[in-house]
Amino acid sequence: MQAGNLYRLMTEEEKERLVNNLAGAISGVTRDEIADRAINNFRQADEDFGKRLEAAVQALRSLSA
Repeated sequence: MQAGNLYRLMTEEEKERLVNNLAGAISGVTRDEIADRAINNFRQADEDFGKRLEAAVQALRSLSA
């Protein structure tokens, strides 16, 4: 999958910025099933990507709760 290949080419700093940017957008989604589906799509591209994104979204949501 192209998204996974691109993610694996990124530096650690680039990965962190990407995850943080996506997490900021996804954490604002009010329907959990939509956010979960988005995270799962990224997990299918790369397992690490999905895990990091899920953790970042959960962290942001816990701050706003």
